[in-house]
Amino acid sequence: MMDLLTKGKHSGEVAAYVHVTEFQKRGLPHERILLIMKSKSKIRTPDDYDGVISARIPDKKKYHVLHDLVVKHMLQGPCGALKKSFPCMIDGQCRFHYLRDFCDATLQGKDSYPIYRRRDAGVRVRIIGEELDNRWVVPYNPFLLMTYNCHINVEACSSIKAVKYLFKYIYKGHDKASFEFEQDIISDGGIINEIRQYRDARYISPPEAIYRIFGFKMFGVCPFVLQLQLHLPNMHTVAFKAHENL
Repeated sequence: MMDLLTKGKHSGEVAAYVHVTEFQKRGLPHERILLIMKSKSKIRTPDDYDGVISARIPDKKKYHVLHDLVVKHMLQGPCGALKKSFPCMIDGQCRFHYLRDFCDATLQGKDSYPIYRRRDAGVRVRIIGEELDNRWVVPYNPFLLMTYNCHINVEACSSIKAVKYLFKYIYKGHDKASFEFEQDIISDGGIINEIRQYRDARYISPPEAIYRIFGFKMFGVCPFVLQLQLHLPNMHTVAFKAHENL
């Protein structure tokens, strides 16, 4: 996939990228990829957004293959008022903020992802006994969806807050846990090693173990950037505390 995204140029020329493979609690791999496009390939207008990202259910008669893939992989829910017990529900709200509002044209959100075009075209599909429309579609790229036949959420990160949010997930590392082993007090004077009663550990699922055993690449940055400390010629850097008087 990385070769297709960075060398295929189906969505433009890529200047830099960062990607990381995470593993969900159920063990399945989850890829997060941030692409930084070259200036001439950046998407800036609503038409540019619509040419790369879609948030609608395609017409089944015209695009029957894409329609079936969107229904299979790219619909969120039904959740919210339709099914309050759905896994994504937290305190009565969908943590992914579905369902979305209808929107006749793509708009640039303020310090957020764009508000993608979701017209009320009258297209409905029945999922788990409920009718869903364009308000339930997770943004996707038709080419990638048809190429890989799986859930691929594609978003335009046009604000610095969105980019920081992604980098936080890319560099957050693995989930860990500290736990304690408790043992009964030994009445005959045996020694209890309190240090060995505590452990710092993390759970690794079988798919992640396979990735690590076979040395599959789980992280990548291109190009690599190293920040250098600058100083005047024939001089060296000086460190000082913020409260010191210079």
